[in-house]
Amino acid sequence: VWRNNAVSNTYEPGSTFKIITASVGLEENLVSTDTPGDFICNGYEMVSGTRINCWKRVTTHGTQTLRQALMNSCNPAFMQLAARIGASTLYKYYHAIGLFDKTGIDLSGEANSIFTKLEDVGPVELATASFGQRTLNITPLQMITAISTVSNDGVLMKPRIVKQVTNTDTGAVTNIEPEEVRQVLSKESADTVKSMMESVVVKGTGGNAKVSGYSIGGKTGTSETIAGDVDQTYVASYVAISPI
Repeated sequence: VWRNNAVSNTYEPGSTFKIITASVGLEENLVSTDTPGDFICNGYEMVSGTRINCWKRVTTHGTQTLRQALMNSCNPAFMQLAARIGASTLYKYYHAIGLFDKTGIDLSGEANSIFTKLEDVGPVELATASFGQRTLNITPLQMITAISTVSNDGVLMKPRIVKQVTNTDTGAVTNIEPEEVRQVLSKESADTVKSMMESVVVKGTGGNAKVSGYSIGGKTGTSETIAGDVDQTYVASYVAISPI
């Protein structure tokens, strides 16, 4: 009952992780947001003899830009993007954005992520990593810290619980200042990702997060638990940034 799931539990983030894959592709200049026909969805992708499905298997998404792929949460498009990027480059950014380390938050019981070792990442592991499954388990805190990097102009920040402490006896005030860890993405890349996240809410699969009067960017995530897990079938999650 005292366990803080956001800090102490790991999970497979699913399609919310596509924000990370898109960020890396943009930062490495391997993709742009609105190139027509940049990706193709036939309802599945064959990777080293393994069929990996899109959630839309019958009518399919067809040809898409990166923005449309994020709006549609299309697995094949992000598998294709991950193949362009390569495992070593993706892992470099996973490290830079803090996914291999505890955040150092001022709460007890913080867990760390579990990743497949880079040398064991083949084409299938690379493909599933692109949409946040099988290759990795992270804490919700690590996930939102990574997304906050996008909202903070590409700068990874150490998360804070307390902004200010006031001594009620003396009136002395101690400020807990924001702590920058490192620059991970350019501001241009971060702004581009935020623009795509806003499209997800305005015109894509994240429309239930739309609130009148607010500019919101978001991304849905639904990950399948490992076969044989009797406790549950899916893990649903959502990440958002506001204001965009």
